[in-house]
Amino acid sequence: MDAGLVPAMTEEGLSEAPRNLVELHGLSKTFSGADGESIVLREIDLTIPYNSFIVIRGPSGAGKTTLLRILGLLDAGFVGSMRLAGRDVADLTTSDRDELRTAAIGLVFQEGRLLPHLTLAENISVPLQFSDMSQCDAASAADQAEAFAFRAQERAAGVGRLRPAAASGGQRQRAALARAMIRHPALILADEPTSSLDARSKAQVIDRLRAMHAAGATVVIVSHDDALFGIGRQFSLEAGRLLELPGADDRINATPPPPALAIRRAPMAGWWPSLGLTRLLANATRDLLRRPMFTLLMLIAVIAGTAQSAVFASLVGGLDHFVEQTMADGTRLTRITLKPRKADLAKAGDHFPDLAALAAEPDVTAVVARRATTVAVIVADGSSRPYPSLGLQPNDPELGMFKFVAGGGFVAGSHQLQMIATTDFLIEAFGPPRDAGADVWTGFIGRHIKAAVPRFGSSGAVIGTEPLTLTVTGVILKGEADRQFYLPDDLLIAIDAIKRDRTGTLHFPLTADGTSWMQGADLKPLVDWPWQDMLHVYLKNIDSVIPKIAELSGRGYHPEAEIWKFAWVLNLKAAAYGIVAPLLALLTGAVGLILFGNIVISTRLREAEIALMKVLGMRRGDILATEVIGTLITATCGMIVGFAIADRLTVALAGQFEASARVAAQMSGDAGNVRIGLLFQPVWSVVPAIAAGTFAVVLIAVLWPTLRAAGTDPARVFSRGS
Repeated sequence: MDAGLVPAMTEEGLSEAPRNLVELHGLSKTFSGADGESIVLREIDLTIPYNSFIVIRGPSGAGKTTLLRILGLLDAGFVGSMRLAGRDVADLTTSDRDELRTAAIGLVFQEGRLLPHLTLAENISVPLQFSDMSQCDAASAADQAEAFAFRAQERAAGVGRLRPAAASGGQRQRAALARAMIRHPALILADEPTSSLDARSKAQVIDRLRAMHAAGATVVIVSHDDALFGIGRQFSLEAGRLLELPGADDRINATPPPPALAIRRAPMAGWWPSLGLTRLLANATRDLLRRPMFTLLMLIAVIAGTAQSAVFASLVGGLDHFVEQTMADGTRLTRITLKPRKADLAKAGDHFPDLAALAAEPDVTAVVARRATTVAVIVADGSSRPYPSLGLQPNDPELGMFKFVAGGGFVAGSHQLQMIATTDFLIEAFGPPRDAGADVWTGFIGRHIKAAVPRFGSSGAVIGTEPLTLTVTGVILKGEADRQFYLPDDLLIAIDAIKRDRTGTLHFPLTADGTSWMQGADLKPLVDWPWQDMLHVYLKNIDSVIPKIAELSGRGYHPEAEIWKFAWVLNLKAAAYGIVAPLLALLTGAVGLILFGNIVISTRLREAEIALMKVLGMRRGDILATEVIGTLITATCGMIVGFAIADRLTVALAGQFEASARVAAQMSGDAGNVRIGLLFQPVWSVVPAIAAGTFAVVLIAVLWPTLRAAGTDPARVFSRGS
């Protein structure tokens, strides 16, 4: 059954409106202190019909405020029973009590408890924020409530625009009364509403209380002010016992029909906000502006954390990008070149007997036997020019490292004499392309390039040439080292076999046009010889290269690698992870602690305000959402500033590095490090990852204190201040 208050179910199961708004039976309340337990309320029985006007008097400390808090559903720690509009309060959850209090009870506190940062008019209207009234109806209700609280002359003088500190005691108390009745609750509970007021102000407050009763509300007042002793039903509370006084003035009682109470259960037990997004944003922004020191502290923490994270990510990402670009430019940083050991050269046949074992090692992705040679190409002016080339095997790892701008790798199964050429080679040999369009290099695909292989006599002199016609199948930006083009492995081995032949018996079995191998040609005489003059060992990552070099050196090899030119990149990356990463982790923890402590301290300082807002109708979800949104707004602003600082810093550092590299290049003639500006990747490329991480840290840091703030118990807070 809905936990909200609807017409109560009788024992016979028939639905009818309860006759009494409040029924207390045997209600007792005990407090525990340093001196033991003290009984504040003893076996109280009280029936409050609808539209009653009740005054409970007694000396200070008699328990009047405690009784009023129990009636206001602010204190559930009692013995006995309480029924409100026919429902047993003990059956209600905390969330149900909050919803019921908001809809059915208006509380007037002894000290008013107005929010100091709001005007009197704004204080009066606070409960409307948590209602489902339209904007027009809310404005009308606020105007009526203000007219109820203040005389026409006061309103004309701008009393509604006054902050509580600038208003008189009577004006503040009348504003508190107006706030309590603005949603027309069934029950008005007032705690010493006339204390510390002058006679005129007392009369005005009592007049408003009687007006609320005349409008249909049930009014319960606790007071020791004799100005209220002649009104309504009078009760005395002494020594924890409640006694009704005889001869009370009951003439103002009326008996209108009981108001309809239809209180629905709050969604998600009160954790779903009742405020819309616009109001949540407005409240969060207002709270941030009201706490400038806390907000500034959070901003500084997030800015520092974001800036350092962004610079670190920019450096690490830049190092990786630098490595990638260096490899794209033809440098193989994850490759080691091995030449045969002297002991293996002395053996007949295989120059690399441990090739299979080397390929099986865990940090190795591939091991490929190689042969390199020079091939003379007939260039555009008809002259012959030698170019260094390397043989590639099927599915060669090198193919995956090439940046093709046209075409692709070698066509499997083709008999053509294929070639993969670099753009530098094509420009040098045949001049710049005529077409400067987007597929400028596509025109080279399928182009025939004449080549000549020298043939040597027994004396070593050149006695002739063997012509070849190479067909371009792919164009790449850069080759590794100084390679200008690449040939299939069998073709390059055959070329070197012709160059090594001194008998004149070896020939290329080519078609008449010299562009392809003859169908069914036997290449064994050309390729079946100990042609391997190097091994290329490919490693899984760049960090494995230097340790692998040391290991291979211990085996008797003389490994070569291009990594030595860029070892400083590895050192810088190691330093970044070894020094900056722990500092970054420490800073992240510090940011989290600052946010955590900030929310804890802030909510502690605003505990009374949060408790009051809960009494006025603010759900736990509203408090949680307001704090989280405010923190996220701060984090977002801090991240924007932090990213901007990191961007300017990395751009400045990259510019300084590039300027220094240009000067060094001019002095040394080596332009290898001109790309040093790539060491800092643009900060904005890492924004999504860092923003996600920052939001995660922020939410983790604020979750616990924010949940505690949202779960603030108004009864505990108010009793602490009693």
